[in-house]
Amino acid sequence: MNLLLAVAAGAAGPSAWAAESAPLKVTVNGDVKSFFVATLPYENELYTALGLFPEDPTAQGILDGRLKLKVEAGGVRLLAHHALTALTPAAALSTTQTGVGLTAPQLVDLTWQAWSPEDGAAASADAMVLQGRTDRLALSTDVGPLTLSVGRQPISLGNGLAFTPMDLISPFFPTTVDQEYKPGVDAVAADLFFGMSTQISAVTAYVHPDPLADAEDWAVEGMAYALYAQHTFWRNDVGLLLGEIRGDEVLGLTVASYAGPVGLHGDVTYTLPADDDEEPFLRAVAGALWMPRGGMTLSGEVYHQTLGVTEPTDYLTQLSGERYTRGELWLAGRTYAALTLGQELTPLIQGSLSVIANVTEPSALVAPGVSVSVSDEVLLAVGGFAGLGARPDEGALEDLLDPKTGAFLEGDELNEAMGLNSEFGFYPASAYVQLKAYF
Repeated sequence: MNLLLAVAAGAAGPSAWAAESAPLKVTVNGDVKSFFVATLPYENELYTALGLFPEDPTAQGILDGRLKLKVEAGGVRLLAHHALTALTPAAALSTTQTGVGLTAPQLVDLTWQAWSPEDGAAASADAMVLQGRTDRLALSTDVGPLTLSVGRQPISLGNGLAFTPMDLISPFFPTTVDQEYKPGVDAVAADLFFGMSTQISAVTAYVHPDPLADAEDWAVEGMAYALYAQHTFWRNDVGLLLGEIRGDEVLGLTVASYAGPVGLHGDVTYTLPADDDEEPFLRAVAGALWMPRGGMTLSGEVYHQTLGVTEPTDYLTQLSGERYTRGELWLAGRTYAALTLGQELTPLIQGSLSVIANVTEPSALVAPGVSVSVSDEVLLAVGGFAGLGARPDEGALEDLLDPKTGAFLEGDELNEAMGLNSEFGFYPASAYVQLKAYF
């Protein structure tokens, strides 16, 4: 529920090198991660012709390395992360996301590319992309009860697990394989503490998709401003949010409590869109987390969004909206439920199974996974995602053309021709293997 300003979260590691000479402390460490992601499409002539699905299974390889530096001197802390990523572009629609932050908004462009698909000879789908990004670069300090942080840093809001209506700045989605590092955004953040029970936080963050955009364009639409206040009442943590996110006015409430061994949480936001043609909408999640004996973790949530649609034929129009293309939303319907089971199989092996369901159709996304601690510094994870639900109708490319004019259909006629019958039934299956090594 706290406004998480993770200024120092990435500086500790299992085998960090540290050099201390008062008043200076320097810590350097990092990690290397490799991902192998396979997409296993079902047969659909229309989607293959459109390039959404390949005819045969395809794979993508990703290698991601991160070097982390933390410097502390005289009450001032510097945190810097630089990530280097090499990957082959995904050939088609894939359910799986890796958590590699390649496209997060940045006011100052701190990304470079050695090769990319746009570079002539690298224009094929099999070409390798090599890119570097400074994902953390923040200065922070404490002045009495005030903590101030300036620079590139992760920003999080709310208590939601699978569904995060309050997390409006570069949120993670449940299909993200690795959520260790939330992409950093350029921000100024301040936390003011009153004793142990009260906190007031203020954040200004750049969220425009284009670096160095014109001031007239991003001063409102490209910024997120948030004021957050939290207080602890006995067993209950309650937080209030007042924000202006990309020009939208947002009011939020988050609550965390517990009943015996069960943790309870809830988030709700009410948004007044900047666009007068768009109706205000509500997003809300309520959930519980239980950790019984035997190495088991069980969590469940229900979620509702009033801006969702109810007919499968409207999903494509919904998903092409600006809130979806910029990564703010990913679910097209209205009411959902999620259940996640984690189980320690042995001291070194952890299994998990997650299900996210659109309860009005119904359809579901199922995500099994297993992680193995190979050593103190190496972790192996294997898993996948499978969509359950009515598959899209079979069709051909000519079904999208007006028989009289030969032009592509538009609007409702195009949506009908695409043949969607459920939200998660549209998804192809995918699988991944991830290997993480820390130093």
